[in-house]
Amino acid sequence: MPRPRPPRPRHGPGTRPARAATGVDLRALEIFVAVVESGSMTAAAKRLSVSQPAVSLAIAHLEEVLEGPLLDRTTRPVRPTSAGVVLLRRALRLLADMRALRHSVETAGERPLPGIRIGLVASITALGAPLIVALQQLADDLRIGSTLTPDLRLALEERKLDVVVTSEPLDTWPGLDRRVVLREPFVLAIPREYAATRRDTTLAALASNLPHIRYTSRSSIGEVIQRHLARRRLSPPRGLEFDSSAAVLDMVAAGLGWAMTTPLCLLQSGVALDSVAWAPLDGSPLERTLYAIGRRDEPPDAVGRIRDVVARLARETMQARLSGRHAWIARDVRYD
Repeated sequence: MPRPRPPRPRHGPGTRPARAATGVDLRALEIFVAVVESGSMTAAAKRLSVSQPAVSLAIAHLEEVLEGPLLDRTTRPVRPTSAGVVLLRRALRLLADMRALRHSVETAGERPLPGIRIGLVASITALGAPLIVALQQLADDLRIGSTLTPDLRLALEERKLDVVVTSEPLDTWPGLDRRVVLREPFVLAIPREYAATRRDTTLAALASNLPHIRYTSRSSIGEVIQRHLARRRLSPPRGLEFDSSAAVLDMVAAGLGWAMTTPLCLLQSGVALDSVAWAPLDGSPLERTLYAIGRRDEPPDAVGRIRDVVARLARETMQARLSGRHAWIARDVRYD
């Protein structure tokens, strides 16, 4: 005798069928992140080179699958709802994990480098343990250290390091393999109370009204900033001077003055983003270039592989940690 079939569940007017988690695909998450970071569906479509209706459809699909609004469309730029904020955080991690997985699969067949010694400019430590883990996969015997740019230059010259990631191009040295890791713009770090009460937060206004919290002139970034101020014919009141981004930006957060810094230095400092007011640098642009540099073919392809790892993790880290209303800080970082 055939076994009777169980009755099909019926969904009343106040109930909705459960939706499978597989209804959310990575492309839809990528589109959602682009909408939040760019502030509109039109801008996201342009950024992703897709049509605006395709973006609208992807967002509508996400909201249907997750059963709730993810974007507040009454504001300009659009902002995520509370549910959208939760999704944004998870989506950034998922997309970063997928990029890392894809990279691991693509490079699985590459032979590891022999023993190699790498020196990193201090701001690269913003990439944290994932960078060290990724670099360890490149070599059988890896030694890594971090210091100021002048010390990296000397260690490479004395053959104490094989590859350095530095802000100095060392373009007068013959026989070097030199690859651009990234180019990042400088931004202004301003005390929150000052920014809240003053409309003029241009470089000239800051230089006239507040002490300048400086990077030491011994550092490459300190030299770059000082030359830029001289070109702009600005002589801000001399404030405090430090070697580290953490110390510089802690002083800004305490209201003791303003500073110029870069996205990587900001992340490396560990300062809470909301403890400081951030503004783009007005007037003539200023950027810092980071390079991966080593002696050509010592060992073969080392510089290129190290460059690729650092650039990939820098992009992923900035996308994950500088999101939402702070996304503009990393918007103009270039990885070429």
